[in-house]
Amino acid sequence: MEAQPQEEAQPMPMQYDQQPPPVYMEQPKTPLQGILTTINTRILKEPRGFMKVLQFIFGICAFATTTSFSTSFSFGVKCPGEIYNITENIAYPFQLDSVKPLVKICEGNEEQLQISGDFSSDAQFFVAVGVLAFLYTIGALALYCAFTSIYENNEFVPVADCGAHVLFAILWLAASSAWANNLSNLKYATHLENIFDENPEICKVYGCLSRKEASFSKLVISVILGFLNVFLWASNIWFLYKETRYFKDKANAAAAENKGIA
Repeated sequence: MEAQPQEEAQPMPMQYDQQPPPVYMEQPKTPLQGILTTINTRILKEPRGFMKVLQFIFGICAFATTTSFSTSFSFGVKCPGEIYNITENIAYPFQLDSVKPLVKICEGNEEQLQISGDFSSDAQFFVAVGVLAFLYTIGALALYCAFTSIYENNEFVPVADCGAHVLFAILWLAASSAWANNLSNLKYATHLENIFDENPEICKVYGCLSRKEASFSKLVISVILGFLNVFLWASNIWFLYKETRYFKDKANAAAAENKGIA
């Protein structure tokens, strides 16, 4: 009898031959995580992005040095046998004529100290422009970095951004010029000799001595920062104009013309 052929031994089934390997599903991302993963920091190395960072920094410095400002002046009133020292503070928003403090003079008498001038309007206008520019730079940086496709694919957005820079350059120029002029008037109004002249019932009756003049060096820095912001916003207009379709159309037309000549 013929020998029956032996069946070949079947290999043992592996684990994944019997059932498919488990599938590990990626957890869905939240909208915030999706935005963070698409942030493009390369824009910050380009002129329009880097200029935005400078505008952000110097905009904060400009209005912060104004709102946080405080100084004081002091003088003495000559009384028989003694001198009364009077010290008054000056701070933002510089409504000097609305504050008429009572000061003690000779023999326990009190008089209202008169200081003329209301310099709040130009100071508040300067601060308002700084705050608006600060908020705009935050929004623009978010648009550049997190929503790059919107900026690059929507023709209106670069044009609106360029137009906003023209507006803010004008606002910074107007606010800085007005604040610089008002600062000169503020210095004049708080000069001790002028205060003595405005208070004859104190200084001409009893006599006054100069002690300390008010210092406005920090406000001078705020004016300088204001004009620096004018330069930053105005100079960035060119870089933003290059992102608009008007510049790109001209560049493409010039390139096509040069190619045709060649």
